[in-house]
Parts: sequence; structure tokens; C-alpha cells
Amino acid sequence: MFFLETTPASAGDPREESSFDPETSLPLTALAVEDAIYRGEGNANVVIALPHEHTVIRFRKSLPGEVSPDGGRTRVQREVGYARNVVSCFLGSYVQIPEIVRYDAADIAKLSDAVRPLRPEERRHKEITDTYATKFPDYTFLDLHLEFDQTVFRSRSTFCVEIKPKQGYLPKAEQRFPGCPYCLNQYAKLRRKSITARSNYCPFDLFSGVETRMKAAIEELLKAPQNNLKIFKDGFVVYDQTSSPNDLENVLDEWFRSEATESGGQARRVDEFCTLVCAVLTRPIAQEQLKLPPISLSRNFLFLANHVSTTFCAAPGAVARAEWCLRLAEKKCTFDGSDLPKNSVLERMWNMQRVSYVNTTYIHSIYSKLAPVLNDDMIYSGLTKLNKTCNIFHALLDQPTNAVQKMETMKEIDFQTLLKSTRAQEHDDDFNGNSNARSECILSADRTFVNGGLVSQTERSSNLDSRQPFYGNESHPYDQRTSNDDDERKANMQITAEHLSALQMYLLFVTARDCSILMTFRELHPNNASRMPVENTIKLSEQHYFLSSVRVSDLDPKSVHSIEKHRQRDVDIFDSVISLLEEDILFTNR
Repeated sequence: MFFLETTPASAGDPREESSFDPETSLPLTALAVEDAIYRGEGNANVVIALPHEHTVIRFRKSLPGEVSPDGGRTRVQREVGYARNVVSCFLGSYVQIPEIVRYDAADIAKLSDAVRPLRPEERRHKEITDTYATKFPDYTFLDLHLEFDQTVFRSRSTFCVEIKPKQGYLPKAEQRFPGCPYCLNQYAKLRRKSITARSNYCPFDLFSGVETRMKAAIEELLKAPQNNLKIFKDGFVVYDQTSSPNDLENVLDEWFRSEATESGGQARRVDEFCTLVCAVLTRPIAQEQLKLPPISLSRNFLFLANHVSTTFCAAPGAVARAEWCLRLAEKKCTFDGSDLPKNSVLERMWNMQRVSYVNTTYIHSIYSKLAPVLNDDMIYSGLTKLNKTCNIFHALLDQPTNAVQKMETMKEIDFQTLLKSTRAQEHDDDFNGNSNARSECILSADRTFVNGGLVSQTERSSNLDSRQPFYGNESHPYDQRTSNDDDERKANMQITAEHLSALQMYLLFVTARDCSILMTFRELHPNNASRMPVENTIKLSEQHYFLSSVRVSDLDPKSVHSIEKHRQRDVDIFDSVISLLEEDILFTNR
């Protein structure tokens, strides 16, 4: 495990700015590799658990040619600012703000060598290199305030279920296509042989709020976990996509062992498991009044109504052909409206997807034109600082979901206020390491924001003649090696307020689509259940009570350059749907 001397957590509102400067005040932390536990990894991070203090450290992975020159400092500052000032506006107390920690490069190299044999072979092309990382509570254990009295528990073991629900929202106009993104992606996975059979899990069943559909969805995740379900016991993975059905039976036998002599056997234990998970997902545990996200996140609703088309970045012919195959094969998702209890974790997550949703075809059209000048600093620099906001977030949540009504809501807001809110902010000691003001370019009519001020197109042209950058002060890989023609092409690119807001919203939507919910359980003595918080106590029967907590993780801001990968994924999905279903249809007709 690691012995860390980290910056103290703020005692007040976690969204308030802290006072330390990571460059000068954050000490190096000692590292005892032999006591660290490899927890797992995704595409971007390796997670290391620290059992002695019930915390985890998320280390960024990178390819050999993508090592951060600042050791990842800018990235972790962005992640903390995004969690504090954007994500927490939607999820409230379901998300906790991480601490920033810093390590010696030699210790990072030792850690990387130590965990390499434990990592999946297909993940080893990336290595841990950044010296800055983020530290979180270990959500596979109950919140500390719930475990102050150990005498209330019947079981010594703590179980945790991690679910990646994926995309559970599509606007009505896009529900005409018979399949949801998750279910369609099953065909792409099957075609590239990363799975042997399609899962019958559908996110729209889980987000429906209908108990029978939700429990059926959870049961399908148990049958085919893929990367969407894991079960932990006391911080260790005991069931995931690499496990066998016998492993699941053993886990549930131990979890519900007090019921082992009761009738029903394995089927009963699966039902109890689904009941527990469903109860936590729909319980309004968070009660705090939500704060408001940066106002620029909502600007794109002014134009959203004009950009409704298919939700996939694929050729219209391929989309039509895939739709024909799905309908002929009778493969259709159920898109009934969501009916989730207000302030439940699923309701908060669904609303985060709904409010931030932007059509992907439109997003890729923006990205394909502006990719050479786009960078993550441009997207996130204004969002990761505190901004003055208005009641737009709550107004949008209270309105029906169609884009026209959202647009009407937005028309009530003075657009000049929106423009002012996008101005680059002054140097921030917490989240900006240098003292130079950020440079943003946001075009509105014939005027542009440069370094926080409005200038005319004439002034802008003058700036461009002198090669003054207008698209952010973070250098781009293309900057030093483009020809004069490329420079002129970049100079003519216009990043409008509409473009910037649409990209911000889309990347927030992707974060909401790809995050994880961790639900933790420990069995109580029945006679002690009344001593625990009612919102955290779940009753299965008169003799079976569980204490629970729920958190959301994997909420890092996504890179703007991931948009191209998303486009290619859509192309692969439709190719796979057509290829596999046409084969099935031909075989059936024979």
C-alpha cells in the first residue's frame, strides 16, 4: 500500500476552491509497492487500492509518445475542477471530489513494473507514466460514517456491485430507429470476437423505472457481465466477465448465506440480489439542493432543434440497410419513457444525459471542420472554474424534453449574459499553474472573444496577420509543423459560441454515458436496523436488512479528440449489424 502525505480535504463545500498551489505546496508521496493492490483498469486509467485506508488511486496510462510534459498536473487539475464545478451540479453527493497526489518518477516506474503481470494483455500497450494522480474513497466499502458502530452488523463481509449502465436516453425523434447504441454495439463486439454471444441487457430497461424491467436487466448483466458488471467482496473482485456461473453461485451463497436453508435455492438468491440493486438504484438517497452548472453548458439548446437527425455517424445508406435488417430480424429496444424516483442515482444520471445530449452527427460535422485547432484546454478551461450561473439548469429539468421547448426556455435569457459568461477568466491559483490568462475564441456574428475581450472581425484579421493565436494558449501538435497554407486555413476557421457549447455538452454527455455506479452492502442484525439511517437501510424481509451506500465514479472529462473514435465506432457498428444479420436472414430464408 502507499503511505501518502496528501493535501487535506476541504472541510466545507467540496465545490469551493481550495487554497493550495499543487506546483509549490503538494509534497511527494512515499510509495510502498509491495502493499498496493491492483484493482483494475479501463482504457485511460489504472486503479490501485490502498486497503489500510479504504482509498484508491487512479493513475493515468499513456502510449510511449503521449507522455505529459508536466507529469499530468494540468490533467488532474482539470479533472478535479470538472468534478467540482460541472459533474457535481448534476450528481450532488453521489460524487465525491478527489484529492490530487504526486509521486516520484522512480516510484511510478517501480509500480508500473509490479502491476504489469496482473494487467490484461490487451491493455499493456499503455503504461503508467504521469507523476500526478487522483485519490478517491474506496467505494467498494460503506461510507465511513455508516460504519462507526460495528455491533449493528450481522455479517463481517462487505459486498459491492459496480454497474456501467451506459446510454439510457435518446430524444423521441431518434427513437424511430429500432436499436439503442448499447444493443447495436453488441454486434460490433461479436464481429471482432471480443464476446462469444450478444448480451440481452438493454440500458433502456434499467432506466425505465419499471421494477420488472429493471430486475430483468440486472439479471441479464449477471448472465453476461462483459465490462458492465462486477461484484466485490471486501474490496476484491469475486465476479466479473472472466468468471464462471459457479463463481456467481458461490458469491451469492456467501452473500445470502443466512437464507441458504430457505426454499428457492439459486433462483431465490438471484432475485434477492436484483431486488437489492434495484432498491438502491431507485432510492432518493441524495436530498441536497442541486447547484447549477456553468451557463455555457446550456447555450447549445438555442440551436439544438435545427440539428435533429439519426443519432449515428454513419452513411445514410448503411443506417437504412441496418434498420431493414433489425426490423426483419425483429430486434427492437423498448423506448418507453423513464419513470425514475426523483433524486435517485439513476434519475440524476438520466437527467445528466438528457440535459447534455447533442446529436452526434452534428458534433462530428463540427469536429471534422475544426479538429486541427481544437484542444482540451479550449473546451474545459472555462468549465473547470466557478462561474456565475442562472436558474437555467432547473428550468430545463422542469421542462418537457423536446428541443423546441428547450429552445423557447432559452430565449428568455439575455444572450449577452451568455456571451459574457464565456469570457476567459483571470489567473486561478488552484487550477492554473501559470499566470497567463487563457485565450478563448468564440465568434458571435462578426465579433470574437480573444483573451476575454470582444474584438471586431477587422481587429481579428489584424491579429491573424501577425499570427497571434486565437484558439487557445495550449499548443497543438500541428502548431510547429504546418505549412503557410495550413496556417492560413486554420486562421480562417471560426469557432463560434454555438460550436464550443455543442462540443462541451457532447463531451459531458459521453462522461454521463460511460460512468459507473458502485452500490455497497453489509447485512444488519434485524433488531439494529432502526438505529441506522432509513435512506441507507434496505429491508428484504423481517429477518434480512442491509445497510447500503451508492456513489458514481469514472467521471473524468473526455478529450475532444475522442470524437473521431466515436465516429469510427458507429461505422463499425453498422457494418457489423448488416454483416451479421444479413447472414442470419439468408440462412433463415433458406
